[in-house]
Amino acid sequence: MRDRFICIATIVVMILGGICVQNVDEGKNRYHQHMEAYEKEICTEHGEEEFCTHLPLINITTEEEIPAAYIFEENVSRQAIGLGEPAFIRHRNYEVVAANVQYFDNQTENNHLGDTAAFENKAWIRVRGASSREFDKKNYLLKFTNDDMTVNQDVSFSGMTADNEWVLHGPFLDKTLIRNYLCYNLAGEIMDYAPNVRFCEAFINGEYMGVYLIQEKIGYNKKGRITLEKTDPDIASTSYILEMDRGTDDELRKITSFGNYSYITAAEGAELGQLEVVYPGKTLTEAQRDFIQRDFSRFEKALFSFDYNSPQKGYERYIDENSFIDYFLINEFTLNYDAMGYSTFLYKDLGDRLKLCIWDFNSAFDYYEYSVASPETFILQNSMWYSALFQDEDFVKKVEKRYHELRESYFDEEYLNNYIDETVAYLGDAIDRNYEKWGYSFESEYNGVIYDYLKPRHRNVRTYEEAIEQMKECIGERIEHMDNNIGRLYILCHESLNKKENNNGEVE
Repeated sequence: MRDRFICIATIVVMILGGICVQNVDEGKNRYHQHMEAYEKEICTEHGEEEFCTHLPLINITTEEEIPAAYIFEENVSRQAIGLGEPAFIRHRNYEVVAANVQYFDNQTENNHLGDTAAFENKAWIRVRGASSREFDKKNYLLKFTNDDMTVNQDVSFSGMTADNEWVLHGPFLDKTLIRNYLCYNLAGEIMDYAPNVRFCEAFINGEYMGVYLIQEKIGYNKKGRITLEKTDPDIASTSYILEMDRGTDDELRKITSFGNYSYITAAEGAELGQLEVVYPGKTLTEAQRDFIQRDFSRFEKALFSFDYNSPQKGYERYIDENSFIDYFLINEFTLNYDAMGYSTFLYKDLGDRLKLCIWDFNSAFDYYEYSVASPETFILQNSMWYSALFQDEDFVKKVEKRYHELRESYFDEEYLNNYIDETVAYLGDAIDRNYEKWGYSFESEYNGVIYDYLKPRHRNVRTYEEAIEQMKECIGERIEHMDNNIGRLYILCHESLNKKENNNGEVE
């Protein structure tokens, strides 16, 4: 059945391959692996027992076992006794081990473990992620070094900008294997920056681990990734990158902005919506942290003031509106509701305005754990800074206008379905190999473990074909809903909803 599905998809791609959606911008120079990788002939020069793939191949060998995803600490608090609390408290484990990494990327021929590597390098490796740590197929952070593990070393995967930090994402919840690939590339065509990605197959300590996605880690790089003016630790004013998620225990990196302090966004110490400094990195000083906190708070004070929509005093002075609009539409369109609470990145260059960067579409397109993310909804307009932005009618008009522009290009259903079919055809028999390893995850229960992560449980797919069809159906339903209801966002800026009292107690 899988082979038949791939065959049909390939035929469809051949028929539709020449169709180009009107108004799709070709000027971004975004590399789409499934479109631009060389087509390779079937390899016949070895036996069936030798591993052979048309995808790039990564082989990781560690000096010690990769540390477990969690550390368990005994719960010894008095309050825990007799109250049914767990005997152990679980913490994410950030311990690293040394590894040797080989990367094979023959351009015109298949890749094998015995080939000459495109590069071979030492690295530190650890499990990464939050909820994904629960999954059998782990995600990893790779930090490359020189041979004695003392100095960071930049490496390049398949033409991506050389850097020392990379994410190795293993799709497990996402049964299509392609959500992050599709959404990062979609965003990369629309926004100033989105992390570049490449599919590969992975071995770790001699064990085949399936299809992975190599992702750029969000950060500063003078040659690529987010382009910023380089920080100077001797100067307080600095470019910066912030992450909003569960927060950090590092007091130097913790940002308590006006929004946190005033409980307008997320309260200090809440489980989500906490800001921390990602860049500057090791050179971050207290003076720079204070500058970043004040600078970001100026934006929030302007946004949540009576003059929020004033060109002279309001939010427009502080943010790149196009970035905030595109971020909203991409995450709403894909139903990526981790955004604006978890996995949210903001960045600002000195002398420029604040921008947003997308991250993590593992549960996009109605694949969230709970069925709150149905295609017939809007959510992000009530989240964080958008709750105030959507009070401004001019902002709502720009959102609607931009949506209709994207509907003629990257939000076109035919374009997206064709993109999905092409990507599936490109992955080919790598999909079969992945599910020879992880196919039990389609089952409701396996070896006493429940693998129905989606609720209600009937939403869990049982085959790869069902997974692809489910995503396509969600896209179709989402387009229909947004086409018919994008105008409802004007309710949020209506005078009756947003009357305020001025300082004299009079209603504006």
